[in-house]
Amino acid sequence: MRKFLLASVATLGAGGLMGAAFAQAPAGGPTQGQAAWPLANPTAFVNNNNNYQAPALPGALANPTPGTIVIHVNGKVQTTFQSEWGSADTHVFTAGTPVGSQVGNANIAPAGVSPGVVKLNPYALDSFMRLYFGADAMATNGLRYGAAIELRENFTGALASNGSTNASGYSSLSTVYVRRAFTYAAGENWGIVRFGMADGVIGIFDNGVTTGQFLINGFNGGDNQNVSGAGIPFFFLAQAGAEYDNTKLVYLSPQIAGFDFGVQWAPNTSNGYGIGTGNPLNAALTGAQVGTGIACSAVANSGCPNLSSGSGFLDGSRITNQTVLGVRYQGTFGGLGVLAYAAWEHSGHVNYTGITTGAAAAAGLGTTTVPGSAYNGSYENLNFGSGGAALTYAGFTLSANAIGGKLNGQGALMPTGGAKESAVILGLKYVTGPLTVGVEAEKAWYQGNVVLSGISQRYAQGLAVGGNYVVAPGFTVFAEYMYEEIAQGANNFVTGAVGTAPGANLNNKVKAQGFLIGNVINF
Repeated sequence: MRKFLLASVATLGAGGLMGAAFAQAPAGGPTQGQAAWPLANPTAFVNNNNNYQAPALPGALANPTPGTIVIHVNGKVQTTFQSEWGSADTHVFTAGTPVGSQVGNANIAPAGVSPGVVKLNPYALDSFMRLYFGADAMATNGLRYGAAIELRENFTGALASNGSTNASGYSSLSTVYVRRAFTYAAGENWGIVRFGMADGVIGIFDNGVTTGQFLINGFNGGDNQNVSGAGIPFFFLAQAGAEYDNTKLVYLSPQIAGFDFGVQWAPNTSNGYGIGTGNPLNAALTGAQVGTGIACSAVANSGCPNLSSGSGFLDGSRITNQTVLGVRYQGTFGGLGVLAYAAWEHSGHVNYTGITTGAAAAAGLGTTTVPGSAYNGSYENLNFGSGGAALTYAGFTLSANAIGGKLNGQGALMPTGGAKESAVILGLKYVTGPLTVGVEAEKAWYQGNVVLSGISQRYAQGLAVGGNYVVAPGFTVFAEYMYEEIAQGANNFVTGAVGTAPGANLNNKVKAQGFLIGNVINF
């Protein structure tokens, strides 16, 4: 990742590039933080060679010298035209369709609207920004340390509730939030320790390589990922928020003959101040609703990530004591580059002490009773393996990654009586000069809807193809196509009906595809 050193800027009389840049002095002082730098090709990303492994990798501004600190500020703005269409784009409301229910991927039936047709437009314009801040320092004794922050633009779906339909209303509901925030300390002889909201062992060891994340959008959080109601979770966790967004401790060893190992631990899935204010360890046990299972919120789920037991019907799905162990190899053989890793993840879970699913439904707490379902509100510990490999030669990279065991979707707990997960992704890319092109494909089997445990499991598959071209330093254009489908028996993906409910076996397989073109400016 390219860094920009924040130093005192030159005066108006400076020569060379600086003088040319200030030939027409702006209003105000001539040194208002404005400095001209030679064109570079920055990659906006919060992680860099200093905080990703020990020892640090080479870099122009990445590595401080003893007794110095490098401060860097980077960002990106991406704009996209996308067109998507699929089998859930059009839905006809009937008398049995609940008013206000979700339809397809984006349409909500307003309260009081009569039965009729709701249809999605197949095109849209998108834009978003991200900001990255970091500091990398080196003490005179060789100790490396620093911190990093990633901020993103947030988009809300609250417009239906406040009645706003204009552009200003959308903008005012958009916010900036923290996506990563961590500190680190490292030494070449003992390794690196990272503490905070940051990538874990899987994310660091893979780094998007064996999972084929060469597309600017792709399966992991891209604008095309949730095409027209057929969106598939990114099962493989690397560089995914479900993996990096809880506060954790991560240790990575020094490399020996190309091998290093890592270990991580997190008490729960909370981050920042997510476990409450005041005395956070007691926040789950105070208030007027003590003993009701809803002490931290006004719904039938406590919302308390630091629980060890709880009676809310979703409390049992919370993770405790997440632990990951992994090993990685990096090396080259002639012109062949090799990356391979394997990791094992385990966790505990909150002990569910609440009422059964049927009783919860009778009490109006939001769960659904399905005849024959094995779901009773309890969940299994995370217990799965993940690994991948990538081979690079003469501009080509062939990659593969697999994950399997006791989990459901993207790192969630598997319900008791549910199906285990297995997923695989394959990728092939080619890079020549400023051009990158390639294809990736994935398939997965997992439980999906928890109330259908013991009745059916979910199946998903996807294909993505595309490329990007670096037009000029920091300026990249791209084009991508994606196809996705998702299916589960006794589950209506349009209305949400399940089991024997009317229409539950309709729309139990949704297909969609999309195409997008756009550009991104990294700085």
